[in-house]
Amino acid sequence: MRTTTVGIMADPGLPEKVARRVAEDLPGVLSERSGPDVSWEVEVSRETLPLTEEGEIPLLDRAGELRERYGWDVVVYLTDLPRSHGGAPMVCELSAEAAAALVSLPALGLDHFSRKARRLLAALVDALQEGTAQCPSATEVVEALGHGQVRCVLPDGDGDVSYIVLPGRVNRLRLLAGMVLSNRPGRLLPALASCVAAAAATGAFGIFYASIWNMSDALHPARLAMISVVVTGALSGWLIFHNSLWNRSRDTNEPWRAGSDNASTVITVWLSVAMMYAVLWSLLFAVSLAVIEADYLQSQLGHHVGFMDYVHLSWLAASLGTLAGALGSNFDSDEAIREATYSRREHQRRQLADTYDD
Repeated sequence: MRTTTVGIMADPGLPEKVARRVAEDLPGVLSERSGPDVSWEVEVSRETLPLTEEGEIPLLDRAGELRERYGWDVVVYLTDLPRSHGGAPMVCELSAEAAAALVSLPALGLDHFSRKARRLLAALVDALQEGTAQCPSATEVVEALGHGQVRCVLPDGDGDVSYIVLPGRVNRLRLLAGMVLSNRPGRLLPALASCVAAAAATGAFGIFYASIWNMSDALHPARLAMISVVVTGALSGWLIFHNSLWNRSRDTNEPWRAGSDNASTVITVWLSVAMMYAVLWSLLFAVSLAVIEADYLQSQLGHHVGFMDYVHLSWLAASLGTLAGALGSNFDSDEAIREATYSRREHQRRQLADTYDD
């Protein structure tokens, strides 16, 4: 029985997590495809390759060296760096000669992430092992990704590198969703320590003032919701422009890329601010219940006090605190916010491309 070893290299963060999940089941999936004559081993490496000056991962140039060093037969690299080719999102580039493939996870979208990656890697490894196939069959890729808009771009002339791209606007939306997922919005909160502190202090300050109690009692829930949207949007916009997160560059060949970059930034930052808002509301709600006695609140409002009165009070206080958080954000590190907003690879790519609007 012949033993074939597949090496999976992955960027830190989400790609590494996906790689380790995939590695658990991939040998069994490959065995079902190849039959009993081949035994499969899958190894995951924590090593990553530095980006080139163009912001690319030079896997295919280093594949031979990596396979020889680790004793791998096939090498697959998982990255959270969004990529494109020929004006369309790219999910993979591969070379039968190098026995290597580079997979961009954001192109997989949001749903069933690990399952898609496992099926795609199985199809890629199978194609690379044959040595003659430039791409897996379109049917296999469609089944792996769960949709039918897939195209394999074959090499020109004597070239060996092929690309699997996902044409169409729907796939650009999938790429955008994958980019936001790779950014992991919750990571931004620790970098906003001063912003959160200012928001909490201001919100707690509002809990103790009767004027805030009466205002929250007078406001309709729809107006409170509108205020929440306005203040979270305002803080998100301030963080984006104050920390130079907006990408003003334009690629004439792929003009949609800058739009996708900025859309992912807006969504990532807004989700982070919304998480901060939810945490702040929970904190202020607990404080209001502990500090404000129901009978006293009732005497101030002039009517019976119930659960929803405390909800509305902490709701308005959280909105006031969030707006004040913009002032506190001035004391947070620009670089720390940039690193926390994006995945490690995307942050490196933006630094190399000088897309931060300093």
